[in-house]
Amino acid sequence: MNYGIYNLNNPESLDTPTMLTYPHLVNKNIDEIIKICGSPSNLVPHAKTHKSPDILKMQIERGIRSFKCATLKEVEMVALNGGLEIVMAYPLIHPIKLARFTHLVDSHPEIKFSAIASTSEHLKELNKAVSNIGRKVGVYMDLDSGMRRTGVQPGSEAVNFYLSIADTEFLSPVGVHVFDGETTYVTSAEERKSMASNTIKEMESIWVKSESEGIPVTDNLAGGSWSFFYYANHPNIRPTPGTWIYWDTRNAEMGELPFEIASLILGQVVDRDPEMDTVTVDIGSKACSSDQPLEHRFRIIGYDKAILILQSEEHGVIKLNGEKMEVGDFVLAAPGHACTMTVKFPSTNIVDQEGNIRGKFIHSARDR
Repeated sequence: MNYGIYNLNNPESLDTPTMLTYPHLVNKNIDEIIKICGSPSNLVPHAKTHKSPDILKMQIERGIRSFKCATLKEVEMVALNGGLEIVMAYPLIHPIKLARFTHLVDSHPEIKFSAIASTSEHLKELNKAVSNIGRKVGVYMDLDSGMRRTGVQPGSEAVNFYLSIADTEFLSPVGVHVFDGETTYVTSAEERKSMASNTIKEMESIWVKSESEGIPVTDNLAGGSWSFFYYANHPNIRPTPGTWIYWDTRNAEMGELPFEIASLILGQVVDRDPEMDTVTVDIGSKACSSDQPLEHRFRIIGYDKAILILQSEEHGVIKLNGEKMEVGDFVLAAPGHACTMTVKFPSTNIVDQEGNIRGKFIHSARDR
């Protein structure tokens, strides 16, 4: 199989559906992210997209040593494979999660751990959990920049909350954390830039007011895939993108970023309906992300007119719109959302530039 930058030899040797990863494209994306952010140290990439120790180590080999995580399995993976700084960027409130987090902190004194918080309950329970290990943990205040998912509201509420972190016995205020998910899929670059500029103003206001009260702000984290580059040149903010490592078709709608889609799904045509001008592939909702609108869940590479029109657990119905596919044909599908593809598979097949299958990368952080 050959479609532009994607080669795959002997697709019949792999059972379908299955995930493919092209390390040479992953390395290209690592090159690009370092160029955009200026240096490996000015970057805290998310582990949620790849969930793989091997992909993590590829980043570490290039000097990236700080990582952001959404699950404790990701925290564990980073801790066991060479990360030097880990930000647990998900609210911790469940006692089991708090116990797991503090156990990891206690077990890895060589690693700088921090967490996010946005409510008094977060601070109370985290402070209590950390008190058992005799080691302070840094806390980033989670600021809601407009997504209305998690985070403190900007203004006096944010300032007061940040100051309250310093009142705890075992937590240390570090700075502000922002995931500006409201910028996602905003196609206008100028609009996204304006949104990021407003977020920076809100962050700077918090810094000034907090420091006037004697509580310094030493570090700040901001940005997702659709905005991180707007923060990259700010001297007091480290960008925290996630999807860049694998990229996907939705993110590729942005023209300003040079990343390549580095992971695909190999599927096969299992049936056809000439009357409806459709074929059915074995890429159902259990093989790719279903959190996107139907037509954006995946696109068949090399068949630009073909669109997904129906999907169930193990079936994907493709409207051909004049394209030609036959029963038994293998297809390469580019995901609409890379982050939610990875958890569908316990591992991904390694494919080199010539299309040879070279083993597997295990998704050791697939669980929570």
